[in-house]
Amino acid sequence: MATTFPLQRDPEVASPTPDAAVWQREIAEAREGLRAKVSTKAAAWYLGVHPKTLLQWVRDGVGPDAVKNPSRRGTTALNQHQGFTLAALDAFTRTRTGDIITRGKRSDAETLRRAAERIQAAIDLKATEDVLAKARERARRLGVVCFSTLSDATEVQPWACIDGRVAGHAWAVDDATFEAAGEDVVEATLDEVLALHWQSDIVRQPYAEALSDVIDSASRAMKVERDRQRAFDLAEVMSEAVAKNRSCPRCGRGAHPGSSCRL
Repeated sequence: MATTFPLQRDPEVASPTPDAAVWQREIAEAREGLRAKVSTKAAAWYLGVHPKTLLQWVRDGVGPDAVKNPSRRGTTALNQHQGFTLAALDAFTRTRTGDIITRGKRSDAETLRRAAERIQAAIDLKATEDVLAKARERARRLGVVCFSTLSDATEVQPWACIDGRVAGHAWAVDDATFEAAGEDVVEATLDEVLALHWQSDIVRQPYAEALSDVIDSASRAMKVERDRQRAFDLAEVMSEAVAKNRSCPRCGRGAHPGSSCRL
């Protein structure tokens, strides 16, 4: 049975398509001193890696130093969306490329590596945008976020986070939760997001049950197909056995009713 989560807001408005031009503008403004830090996606673009890679580095304690937005006026909630200063990003880059003494072939190789990562990040971004666009269209058509197949569970979806903990699907959480999350939205598949920290098990449970239902449904479908295949294979074996019993054991030809084999 499909698990659905009614939409609370328009998917397009709640999770606009990422735009490299926006990230470039963030970097330019940071260089000019117009902003103290840049977003996670802009920082990942600046480093030439996928945003998920950057977040994983931060979680593992090997990435650039991250900062969080201050509390927002007019609300007791904290917008804990991570950001990065250009100084932190540049310092991190230096630790990966070496100092001026190691430049030359080594730095050339590092430049090529970063260019390759930047291209791969662009490819990953395009693939994610395509999947997310399909998910948006489907949600808008159904009026719900629906998890009914493995394809649904493996689609990249936007998830609202508060204080580094997942609060629910960005399209389905209530207004207060959505406002408290602010820009802190993680893009991940259902199985990926269930591996992250959530606000509570009560919030996480419906989504965990949705994945469990999807897996059970897929398992049942595979069992049906397996039984059908086994029946087909058995029918073929039986057919071959019957054909073999009807043939002459000496010459291999059809039986010789009323006469003996001449071989």
